[in-house]
Amino acid sequence: MEMVKVGQVGPARGLKGEVLVRPFTDYPAERFQAGATLTTATGEEWTVASYREIKNRCCLTFSHINTRESAEDIRGTELFAPEISREGEYSPSQLEGFSVISAEGETLGECTGLEIGGFQDRLQVSTGAGQTVEVPFVKALVTGIDLENRVITVDAPAGLF
Repeated sequence: MEMVKVGQVGPARGLKGEVLVRPFTDYPAERFQAGATLTTATGEEWTVASYREIKNRCCLTFSHINTRESAEDIRGTELFAPEISREGEYSPSQLEGFSVISAEGETLGECTGLEIGGFQDRLQVSTGAGQTVEVPFVKALVTGIDLENRVITVDAPAGLF
């Protein structure tokens, strides 16, 4: 099963090992629930001891971290978990290598990834001219994704490509 980045540890909060985590998931309450196992880039497995939200920020404690000093030591650590597949949702790496075509069937390029964040997600398309075009990942523009044939259909406005 593919692992995806779900968060990055931020600063310590309080004296008992709690940390703020910057989430990279639409489902933080599910990903960070008590008892969940998260994996670091070095392969260490950490068990979430507690999770809560404060002012739209994720606050976690891990079973092996119980002091502020220990919490400060893990700052910057990226956290990974198994990918969750939901219909109509795609991970950034899942669409890499797909052909990107126009609604008329013209080849526009190849998908090099899905940039998550900001105001909206963006499909990254490498054109034959060596340029990368970012297409807002919204239904009005990304009109079809054929997983079997690895093709993404976009209805791009004039001048985008």
